[in-house]
Order: sequence, then structure tokens, then C-alpha cells
Amino acid sequence: MLTVSNRHHFPLPDFQNGDEIRFPGALVSALLDRFTKPGDAVFDPFVGLGTTFFVCEQSGRLPYGIEADRQRYEWVRERITAKHHLICGDSAELAAFDFPEMDFCITSPPYMPHWHKWNPLYNGDPDYDGYDIYLKRMQEIFGRICQRMKTNAHLVVQADNLTNEQFSPLVWDLGRALSEVMTLEGEIMVNWSEAVESGNRFTQCLVFRNTGG
Repeated sequence: MLTVSNRHHFPLPDFQNGDEIRFPGALVSALLDRFTKPGDAVFDPFVGLGTTFFVCEQSGRLPYGIEADRQRYEWVRERITAKHHLICGDSAELAAFDFPEMDFCITSPPYMPHWHKWNPLYNGDPDYDGYDIYLKRMQEIFGRICQRMKTNAHLVVQADNLTNEQFSPLVWDLGRALSEVMTLEGEIMVNWSEAVESGNRFTQCLVFRNTGG
């Protein structure tokens, strides 16, 4: 069990209208301390609002990443030093981008409940509706990420089982799907040190290792 602060110390852009979708910087910092050292290359395939980039730059790591949403990409790019390390695009097209070998990968992927049809990895394209297609695409993305990771490098995927309308075992399903392309070593249960008014009181981090070489 890891206990970290769930407070956010980086600004939330106005276009989010208060919608908090980020993992806390304290969680990223704790995982960087555990799995990396200063100077290591750290990859985030779903950059979102830039928490991985911000924490890496504060702690002497070299962040690299991809963000599909143009508005988020531009907002983050304006606020980081390593601007050329951030790409606006699809993480499934990783091979087309000039990234170095990575020492560590950390991300919180777009969530999808099992009963939804709208697939966030295809921006809702109806030709790719469905949870099974979402999991298959996630598997493809991480298979390609592993080709850019150093042998035996760790990859950490933060996710939650979803409980809003009905129970959706996202963490378990991601664990099964991604263990087809990486070695699942275990999970880190993360407890938030501050009170939570709504949502989960804890989160889970799946820990994988790139043993494929």
C-alpha cells in the first residue's frame, strides 16, 4: 500500500470547466522515486493535462509523450521546457515518431465502462464501438510501446474499477489484456491521504515489466 496526497498542485485549464481527470502529481513523483533515477527517459502515451511532464521536469527526468487532443496538447506544450518531446497524435502510431529508448512508462489511460459503446481510443468513431475493441486497441498500443522500452523496464498503468452506474472491472480487464504483451508483476494499491468527497478513496497501479527484449 502506498499513501500519497491527492491534492493537485498544477493548474487546471479553463476549458476543463472544473472537470478533474488527472492523477495527482504526488503519485507520479512517488512512482518516479521507486522506478527511476535522475536523467532517465520517461514515457506517457496519454499525456492528458501534462502531470507526467510537469513532475518529470521538476525531478530531473526526461519526459516524452503523446496526446491525441489538440487543445490539451497545445496547453501542455506552452507550459513545458521539453516541447519537442511532446507529440500530438495517436499512441498506436508510436513507431512513426522519433523517440529514444525509454527507461520507464507511466500513464493513466482513457477509461471506458464495459457497457458503453463510445470508444475513447477512436474518439467515438462508430466503426470502432465497443469495450472489446477498446481493450484490443489498448493491447496493441502497449505492444508497440514495449518496442520502445528498454529490456526489463517497468511500465505502470494507473486505473480504477468503475462504480458510477454499475460495476465495471476496468483494472482487472486491463490487467488481463495487457499481460498478453507485457509481464504483469503485480499491483500497487494507492490510498489518498486527504479526505475524498466523491469518487474512489483509493486507486490501483498495475506494474508490468517489458521482458520481451
